[in-house]
Amino acid sequence: MKKRFKGSYTIEAALIFPFIMGIIVFIIYISFFLHDMAVMKSCAYQAALKGSLIRTSTEDMAAEARKAAAYDIEGLLLATTDLHTDVGVSGKEITVSYSGDLRIPQGILFMKITGTDCIAVKGEAKASQKDAIEFIRKTRMAKHLAGGGSSHADNL
Repeated sequence: MKKRFKGSYTIEAALIFPFIMGIIVFIIYISFFLHDMAVMKSCAYQAALKGSLIRTSTEDMAAEARKAAAYDIEGLLLATTDLHTDVGVSGKEITVSYSGDLRIPQGILFMKITGTDCIAVKGEAKASQKDAIEFIRKTRMAKHLAGGGSSHADNL
């Protein structure tokens, strides 16, 4: 006697396939989210560093950071929309932050859980002005203490 199970594989595949496709779509959107968040943090740090190099005034620092923030992130985001850039300067420290929305098409059940069809993506970085001369002195002193000795170029 032969057992016939020809149709059972088709039924099992029809039940499991939507679940597997949902997991694949979820992984793709999580990858978009992580990519865009990493790009935002990286670009924010680069813009903050460029702004911290300006030594004339805090307004010039903020203007340079805004210009760098707009230029650095252009064309790098995969799925984030409604991008907002914020630049703040306090003393010798500059803060650059990005925020945007990663929209999920048709909500894909996400809207029922959170009440919205998007996820907020944020990236922020800070940088402070450093005194280059003092930094070089401290580096040379650390090198000397570590046993690196000194050369004629270090003494200049």
